Amino acid sequence: MKNNIYLFILSINISLFLINSSIGSIITDGLVSYWTFDNEHIVDKTAKDVWGDNNGKINGNPKLVNGKVGEALEFDGAKDFINLTTLGDFGRKMGTSTFEAWIKTKNNNDWMNLVNTHGIECPFWGIQLNGLKSKDAFRRGRGMMFFINSVERKRACSAYFIGNNINFYDGEWHHIVYINELNLEDGKTKEFVYIDSIAHGSIHGSFGNDWITLQFTEPVHLGVSNFEGKTEGFFEGMIDEVRFYDRSLKLEEIRHNYESTAPFNVEPNGKLPTVWGALKKKF
Repeated sequence: MKNNIYLFILSINISLFLINSSIGSIITDGLVSYWTFDNEHIVDKTAKDVWGDNNGKINGNPKLVNGKVGEALEFDGAKDFINLTTLGDFGRKMGTSTFEAWIKTKNNNDWMNLVNTHGIECPFWGIQLNGLKSKDAFRRGRGMMFFINSVERKRACSAYFIGNNINFYDGEWHHIVYINELNLEDGKTKEFVYIDSIAHGSIHGSFGNDWITLQFTEPVHLGVSNFEGKTEGFFEGMIDEVRFYDRSLKLEEIRHNYESTAPFNVEPNGKLPTVWGALKKKF
């Protein structure tokens, strides 16, 4: 009888552990890079990639502030940005991917870049706010968010994008997810945008089967446009919990990350071997 009671208590404790361990965790399947911007992951002018090998170089003096999860960085709209590198193997074969971040801004007037990279011609990729700027033209779009990607065919570069008029310039935290699905075998592409885990537009395109993607030739910049080494369109506001995946996240995964509240920890407290060892001592 006594042993049965112990087993019953053990099963309850393990069940509670399994429930609690899922709260605050993030999806790691396909995760390439993750910048938390927590104080413990910023050293001098380096924002550590806690999952991959793409540490970011901090430019300017973004402030460390309270974030959506842990700490975040506040960008001044004038000089602050982060060089996230060309993202290694991921940037060399950029295809289907997911970009995810929390942002907070009130600036619905000035053209800004959340994240961006741009080669001399191709490739270019990123998220622009309050306008869409390319090499030869500028499209004004106050209060809008533009998601841009590109492919190339015989040195001809073609862009495709989604433009959304979304009311997120309210000084509150908002969860941004941009998914690009690219199938070069049949020349099909799909883009999806989610704001606060709610779908806000999609686009389906067809390029034929002779288009290719190109590796990132310029570093991905967070908080500014990077075109041929020139920085412009500085972001004004806060950015937190930036992640890249090499696949498209499903809706339930997006909701899971949206609801995540626990700061990243490589070895979270309460991992199963520790809990099991503590319970064994009671017998």
